[in-house]
Amino acid sequence: MMLRDIPTILMQYDAAAALVRAAWRRGCPLAEFVPSLTRLVAFSCRHPVRYWLMNIDQLPPMGPVEQAWIMESWFPAMAATSVQHLALVLPPDLHNHMVATAPIFNPPTAMTFELHFFPDDATAFDWLLEHDPRRRELWQEWEAELARLHRDAPDCADAYG
Repeated sequence: MMLRDIPTILMQYDAAAALVRAAWRRGCPLAEFVPSLTRLVAFSCRHPVRYWLMNIDQLPPMGPVEQAWIMESWFPAMAATSVQHLALVLPPDLHNHMVATAPIFNPPTAMTFELHFFPDDATAFDWLLEHDPRRRELWQEWEAELARLHRDAPDCADAYG
């Protein structure tokens, strides 16, 4: 099911697959990063989520505040979830790519899940749900929501209107 609880994030949740799939919406301000990710983690604490797919290729360049928050707060918060596998779709820009992969070189002690990086959604999705019988249905639901979003509210500012 597609959720619209967090305006900055396109979000799909499927209890049967134990999946949260999320993507940062184009044009959303970086100031919403911490509150949005905090809400996404809180959602994952309240629901049985084993698999996370996060696409950050539309995220503005992260600064030192966001970088520190990821290491000091986000990883410990994720430890309270049941997430076992996180697939992160890397952005094309080098700056956020380096920020996103930093945990490989300096792993946080609170890392309680397997983290893998992917160049695109399809590869990440396949890694997470390779054997799930509803995989195709979930993919089609996401694609339909993307088409609707691009038609009705292409930029983040439209989500708040």
